[in-house]
Amino acid sequence: MPNDKWNDEEIENLLRDFPKIQDRRPKAEVYKKLSHKEQTPKQPKRWLPLLVAIVAFLSISVLVVSLLQQNGTDSSSSSSESSDAESTMSTDEAQTEQTEQAERETQESEGAASLAAEDPQVQRSAVYESEIDGAHVFRIGLAYNGYVVPISFVIPSQDMEEPAALELYEAFAGQIDETGLGFDEYHPYEGELQQNDSTISHFLPDGQTYDQGSSSTLLYLNSLKETFMDQQEIRVLNEDGEAAQLSHVGTVEPLVPGEQGQSFYLLASSTGDWHLAPAYGMSPGNVKEALLSLQQSPNDDYRSPVPEEINYRVEVDGTNADLIFEEPLDLDALDEAEAMQMVESMALTAQSYGSALTLSNTEQTEWAGFDFTRELELPVSPNRIDWPKK
Repeated sequence: MPNDKWNDEEIENLLRDFPKIQDRRPKAEVYKKLSHKEQTPKQPKRWLPLLVAIVAFLSISVLVVSLLQQNGTDSSSSSSESSDAESTMSTDEAQTEQTEQAERETQESEGAASLAAEDPQVQRSAVYESEIDGAHVFRIGLAYNGYVVPISFVIPSQDMEEPAALELYEAFAGQIDETGLGFDEYHPYEGELQQNDSTISHFLPDGQTYDQGSSSTLLYLNSLKETFMDQQEIRVLNEDGEAAQLSHVGTVEPLVPGEQGQSFYLLASSTGDWHLAPAYGMSPGNVKEALLSLQQSPNDDYRSPVPEEINYRVEVDGTNADLIFEEPLDLDALDEAEAMQMVESMALTAQSYGSALTLSNTEQTEWAGFDFTRELELPVSPNRIDWPKK
């Protein structure tokens, strides 16, 4: 490029000398040519359809091989699972058959006692012949606030022959923790006790404490009846062997335990535990009235074992009493302890009058060892306590 230096004036003069360029075409024509440029046609890509076909073929081939492998695996797995299932079913069926056979044998051997085991949550509180299994039943009349509560200790037999009532009393009465159970200290009796066959004789010593008032005298006599309930006669004698004289009853006539039936109500001990107890001096003379009377407390100390909403009537035929609930009774809807106390109070009351008992119109046919389709199994003694094993 030349190194001549141009000034502004020279450049302007030079530009003026250039010829003017003129375009005489219409503006529309120029715009049309600019907006419609010719496009060079592209050559089609002839290899693309071939490539697509190859890719599709490869994809289908891979998919087919995968499906064939999966079917083979599933078939093998299905065959294995089927074989395992058949083996498991055979084992389960054998075990089930053995279990059912064992259950049938157990049910046949248990008999009536098996009913109680079906519902272990509902425990019977009295003593039943079907449940003592040869053990010895030691019944004793414990004292609390002037009332007598019979408690039945079930003592393991220890391969001993059936002991006499007095032998049981002398062996175990002194070992009972009466205050720990919620009762008054009362046993053993003062004086000497003797047994001759089915007769118990109590020789009262001078200065005995059983004649301090009418209530103490009745408590003493009723406790003798409850303690020796299975004896035919109880004699209260002085040290000379003559019928004792008690200030509030005069000459004590021989006592016959169970001669007069008793209604069994609930009575609380000092621990707050409720026990079924006979209402001496407040019980009716026959079983029908006695069962009906259970719906009402005889005083403020006893409590009715029958819930307020439950009503029933009693029909008696000879020595059989049928207690019929006015509305179908669902025992499972009641508190378990209260339901058991009600049933056992009725059973103990009927038993004390020498009567059989049937409960009718219950929703359950069997409950806690009771079969309501027949005469009720009656207790042999109330308020069971198992004597601790040594």
